[in-house]
Amino acid sequence: MAQDKNRIAICPARLTDRAELLALIRAYYRFDHIRFNARTIAPALDKLLRSRSFGRVWIMYDGARPAGYVVLTFNFDLEFGGLEGLVTDLFVDARYRGRGLGRRALDIVDNYCRARGIGMVELQVEDENVEAQAFYRKLGFKQLSRIVMTREVSARTR
Repeated sequence: MAQDKNRIAICPARLTDRAELLALIRAYYRFDHIRFNARTIAPALDKLLRSRSFGRVWIMYDGARPAGYVVLTFNFDLEFGGLEGLVTDLFVDARYRGRGLGRRALDIVDNYCRARGIGMVELQVEDENVEAQAFYRKLGFKQLSRIVMTREVSARTR
């Protein structure tokens, strides 16, 4: 099994990986019961892949077969000393789970952040996904006593 883990490459994603990434994103959203809207996600992915100022994407390949991906974006938070990393997506295809790929992907994220002076990485996990929560806790993530809240910014004028 160690041989399998080592043959899977995790590399920075490029625009040429777009189709594979969109398929992986769709699979991840289906897994986590997130609404997938290609009209919103595809242009946002293109922006992220074109501009490193927004973050980075890494894709996992088993030969030519996509096996997973991780997305790191940036947030500025005074509490954490300024720039922090935000792992918005981490997905490993079911056929590849349990092989250490999630840990390897987060090690890559940590190394990337460390090299750029980013000292904090944050992520969100679904309430029902207790396996992912246990995995993240094992890697040192802690749950804050906060609730994530969002709202859409409307286009209305006053």
